[in-house]
Amino acid sequence: MAELWTTHADRSIAPVALPTVLTEPEVHTRPDSRPVTASRMRSSGNPRIESRSNAANVAVGQSLYFLIALVSLLGAARFVMPVVVEELRYAWYRGELRARHEASGDGLRNVSLGALSEAYQMVTQHVGPSVVHIDVSRENADPRARMANLLGGPIPTEVFPQIADQGSGVVIDAEGYVMTNYHVISEGSQIMVGLSDGRRVPAQVIGSDPLTDLALLKVEADGLIPIRWGDSDRCLVGSPVWAVGSPFGLDRTVTFGIVSGKHRVVKASSRYQDFMQSDAAVNPGNSGGPLVDANGELVGINTAIVGDTFRGVSFSIPSNVARQVYERLKADGRFERGWLGISLEEVPDELVVGEDYRTRGAMVTSLAGTDGPAARGGVKGGDIILRLNDEPIKDVGHLMRLAGNLASGTAIVLEARRGTELVTIDMTVGARPENLSSR
Repeated sequence: MAELWTTHADRSIAPVALPTVLTEPEVHTRPDSRPVTASRMRSSGNPRIESRSNAANVAVGQSLYFLIALVSLLGAARFVMPVVVEELRYAWYRGELRARHEASGDGLRNVSLGALSEAYQMVTQHVGPSVVHIDVSRENADPRARMANLLGGPIPTEVFPQIADQGSGVVIDAEGYVMTNYHVISEGSQIMVGLSDGRRVPAQVIGSDPLTDLALLKVEADGLIPIRWGDSDRCLVGSPVWAVGSPFGLDRTVTFGIVSGKHRVVKASSRYQDFMQSDAAVNPGNSGGPLVDANGELVGINTAIVGDTFRGVSFSIPSNVARQVYERLKADGRFERGWLGISLEEVPDELVVGEDYRTRGAMVTSLAGTDGPAARGGVKGGDIILRLNDEPIKDVGHLMRLAGNLASGTAIVLEARRGTELVTIDMTVGARPENLSSR
């Protein structure tokens, strides 16, 4: 702002003649006193002069108090100011991240395929603020032993989920909920989360679901930017995807690829897992990070790769599965699965009826006792279950996932082939016992 200067016009002052003082005036205090000159009066103890002296002393005292208060304030500011400056820095950076997040989100909806480089940058800017780095402290824990216990058997060498003392996560909502993989945080004695603005905060485990390898954390922090949920069912093979995470501790690393396959069941995985396959590079530390589509929306949670290092094949938990787990864990802290009380195996080719091998069904090999849900409903060994509530059954894993997503006590209708006959079975879903194998 320019400084404003004001000027005043010169004013003429008429000369005034001053009287010439020839002698000092005499001052009489009483009739019989002798004259007292002005010079003598100035040297005497005049009350006006004493009051001025007292006022000066008061002013000096006030100045001294003010100086002491100022020094004390500066001393306190030495300790308070760094905290204030740090909070202002975080607030400014969070504002910048949010501005980029919102601007890139609008741009992604309008970008053309020709502007591919611009789209890559906007996806990164849009998703980056929602990705976190996770450090986990453990006491005498063997990651391979943990994963073998989780999967109910030894880990095949060709499929090694990314297990380490660090991983990635994604902010799901502004309240502080963060999703990651269960194997990233399992048996952790302390969990620290590194946010996109540089803050590091402790995290609390709200709940976990080992069968889908998902966990929900909670952090106490403001200014969080959540990711948007995408629809993994609409993310088709060939769709471009971006994987974001912290491989080898390198925060918010972005890799690109395409969806290579869907509904993959890996040998070492639980029957309840339904993987999305992509060729986006995923390495140790990426576990729990987001897989996003061209709109910057969450379509998967990065979980596993083939081999100990990236070979062009990586697996993610579809966002529609992750969202369901998130809602259950947030509400109840646990994911209670429905249970039919049957053992299943894939239907042999010679027993498949018709030409649609994609909905071949699942064969019942045995029942869980005489009082299990299926036994009470009338299911028999050898039945080939073709539909659950009019949903065609693709395979064993598909039937287990459909049943597992149902709440205990839900009434269902099964359609099965028993020999050469089609039968309809009405039954009620039970609660899955916790001591059952994950498979």
